[in-house]
Amino acid sequence: MNAVDVFCSNLQDALAGGAFRKLTLGKLRDELADQEHVYVRPVEVRGELQLSFVHRYPDHDTTKNFPPADALARIRTWLGTASLAATLFTTAERVQLRFNRRGKPQLQRQRETGEPPSLQHDQSKARLLQDERFLVQLGVLDPAGKPRPQMGDKYRQVHHFIELVAPLTREMQPGERVKVVDLGSGKGYLTFALYVFLTGKGLQAEVTGVEQRRPLVDLCNEIAGSCGYGGLRFEAARISETSLAGADLVVALHACDTATDDALLAAIRAGARWILAAPCCHQEVRPQIRPPEGLEPLFRFGIQVDRLAESVTDTIRALCLEAAGYESRIQEFINLEHTPKNLLILAAKRPKTVDQCRKWQEVIAFQTRFGIRRQRLADALAAEAEKCPD
Repeated sequence: MNAVDVFCSNLQDALAGGAFRKLTLGKLRDELADQEHVYVRPVEVRGELQLSFVHRYPDHDTTKNFPPADALARIRTWLGTASLAATLFTTAERVQLRFNRRGKPQLQRQRETGEPPSLQHDQSKARLLQDERFLVQLGVLDPAGKPRPQMGDKYRQVHHFIELVAPLTREMQPGERVKVVDLGSGKGYLTFALYVFLTGKGLQAEVTGVEQRRPLVDLCNEIAGSCGYGGLRFEAARISETSLAGADLVVALHACDTATDDALLAAIRAGARWILAAPCCHQEVRPQIRPPEGLEPLFRFGIQVDRLAESVTDTIRALCLEAAGYESRIQEFINLEHTPKNLLILAAKRPKTVDQCRKWQEVIAFQTRFGIRRQRLADALAAEAEKCPD
């Protein structure tokens, strides 16, 4: 066997014997070229062993779980192609696989002692939210700190949201000020979590939850006061009435239909560093959408057109954010209680200017391909954009 086969055999043996602790992949290229590292560790999901892959990008992380056999095949495919450096950590040794300039694999071993890994899927989450008193008062956790019946999904949603936010703050230093506005904060689960996470990192966080329903605002302010969260407050107001001046992070997770566009537009105009939005309804584009050439059969089925309209709408929004000077991505998110939709638009302001005209040409071309004549965010930004040459 060559060095790669030996490395994979060691990995398989460690998994079979319960000695596998973790694996890291570095020197990435090809399909992994836009990532910094890939980390792999064992987790238990519904009583079954899985391998959790954390893909670390410069500005965010993504996580996917695979059965051991699929994970091994994936790793084996990457070694020597998409990854030129891999390190296997077991309870007994560290095995390093490196490829030299000629592509020849080489193995190095080093004795190491370590405890078998915890298989708890959310072992890192306790570090992200060290204070969960607010979840007890909001009825998510019981006094013993365990999720109440029917609230497990909400608990996972809160932590998943913080996992998505965490990479945005990676470069921030303790003592740095950060202003957050949560538009349509509802009962405040995620607003509280943001405040606890940011202050837990030593940041001077000023977090405001905006919600129309006065009883929810009063409840959340009462809980914030009882927990001693001095930098967190809730206001009774409409999204359209809210000033975002000076906001670093704008969150809009409950806006329906074009209210999402209004929230995105307000955040862009305010120059927010980061924007997170979970679009809900997509009623504006659905009546306009027309089949591009070759996709006519898709339009015979109404449910498929509905889903396509959602994808087209959110793609237009992401492209508009890029035209406005942001890096954007669309990512899966745990369903919100008010909507079965599970997508999250994340945007981070670029440090450099972009070719705005070229970006707007992408927006126009995409809309034209699907017969879209009006889209609230695109129309508003186009009216404010610099005049581009024909």
